[in-house]
Amino acid sequence: MKKKGKSKRTRETLSPETASAVEGLLEEIQNHENKGESLGTSLERIRSQFGTSLEKDLAIVTALGGGATERMARLLHALLDSISDKRVLKAVRRSLYRIEQRGIPIEPVEEKRQGPSVLRPLREDRAEGFISAVDSEGSQIVFVTLSRKPKGLYLLQGIVSDTRGLIEFNRAETTKRGFREFYESFKKPGQLPIVDVDAGYCRFLLEQAAQLTDRRGESVPASYSASKRELEKVERLERHPVFRFLDEGEIQENPRLLKSSTDLFQIDWFSSWFLPREEVQKYAQLVEEAKGSRLVLNPAQKETRLQEAYRKALTELLTEERRLLYKRRLEEMAYVLLREGREGNARAALAASIDLRSPLNAFDPNPFLLNLVTRSIYSIVAQEMEKKEAEPSLIVKP
Repeated sequence: MKKKGKSKRTRETLSPETASAVEGLLEEIQNHENKGESLGTSLERIRSQFGTSLEKDLAIVTALGGGATERMARLLHALLDSISDKRVLKAVRRSLYRIEQRGIPIEPVEEKRQGPSVLRPLREDRAEGFISAVDSEGSQIVFVTLSRKPKGLYLLQGIVSDTRGLIEFNRAETTKRGFREFYESFKKPGQLPIVDVDAGYCRFLLEQAAQLTDRRGESVPASYSASKRELEKVERLERHPVFRFLDEGEIQENPRLLKSSTDLFQIDWFSSWFLPREEVQKYAQLVEEAKGSRLVLNPAQKETRLQEAYRKALTELLTEERRLLYKRRLEEMAYVLLREGREGNARAALAASIDLRSPLNAFDPNPFLLNLVTRSIYSIVAQEMEKKEAEPSLIVKP
């Protein structure tokens, strides 16, 4: 009776969001298991939910222990590779003990970590994915690692662009240690962050980029064509993974998040985001003329002319195609921000992305894009002012 009471109290301490998410995950796993889903795919479903909060991680491994089946035990064992927190590791051991008490044989955790395991084929077949933040031109790095028999990994590395397609693609053979060293080499100051993501989403990004390259009448890299068969072994995931972690409805109901999206430019990863100089130049001229015009009689008139210049730039520069590009870029950045522990910024980025599903309104513009336009304009204005100040004067002072 004590054990049941303790279990009940534990469930009651969970937040409603966590309890609902864990219950939904278990139902999803059971439903797909009945349809013949592989153990590896079920494992990926669980891994996609891991890492957002300690409460949720503990709830997941505890719920798996309540399943009391050999399949749940195998899933718990396989999860150990993804767990570093000692509290979660203890929870896994407790769940395995609970399953063992039901008469189901359990592989000792210590043996799994030190010697051969019945789960070895599962771990070798598991693909892992990684993506970088998006740069100012809409490009990002995509990694996929796949097992290579008899040992080692295939490393598929691509650079994808939402305007140019698949820019580069390389396929290499490496070891797990070699990949870890390669991955760590990207974690340097000044470089865009790289975070883990479902390998199926990486496949989607690479295939989308390759299709864009084809539409542009260009050839995809030969190494990509040679790797398609291996890449197609990974289950494709098209829905953006950020929506597994952030509630879309909750974000839409909070207008402050959209307004706070202008603060994203204070983050280093957004500091280089500007619109193309050659396209912004004429609007920078309009702003300079409005500021220095002798026809403007008072500050209110000057402000009116400036606002007109901003609206003109917004409506002409942010075409339908470009609006959708920034919608997608902000989704990518929301995910990266979330995985980097910046949940508040991630919510703001996603709020701006969701808002961009609708056509732009020049009189109530998307705050992020309006800020992008104005900072692009004033970047040119400031450069022109510096250039003028640096020019030698022809006036000779007595």
